[in-house]
Amino acid sequence: MLNLKPEEDKALREILNNLAQESRSKMVLLIDKSGQLISRSESPAFSSDDVTFASLTAGNVAASEALSKLLGDKDLNHMFTETEEEGIYMILIDGKFILVSIFDKRVSNLGIVRVKIKKFYSKLVDTLRSIEERIKKESAVSADINPEDIDLDTLFE
Repeated sequence: MLNLKPEEDKALREILNNLAQESRSKMVLLIDKSGQLISRSESPAFSSDDVTFASLTAGNVAASEALSKLLGDKDLNHMFTETEEEGIYMILIDGKFILVSIFDKRVSNLGIVRVKIKKFYSKLVDTLRSIEERIKKESAVSADINPEDIDLDTLFE
């Protein structure tokens, strides 16, 4: 799970809001493959239980990937599901994240959503990679620290 700083969350939300607006989607979500909601667009036109939706989406993607492998495909890149009124388009990002667009089929269509995702894709990938790089740097133990020099008995006195 990504631990976002406020400015990173703002940058992700801006990308997702712009994507939702241009693609005329009800909502755009960014989920990690374990089912954790990372970010979402603002969406007065849509209400759902985000946590449940994220978990179910991750499970759906995992099941579809397994089916794809059974059919001989190496990777699943994107999926589309639809109801009578809505379309749900999902695309994998770096094999770790799922971008989901939920749209009203009377207002938008799969073609528009895919074209607009393509427009914002590289900016989203760059932002996610930047966040991951920051987390990696912050979690690395400094080479200056020698664990043998730390007296654990007096550390918290």
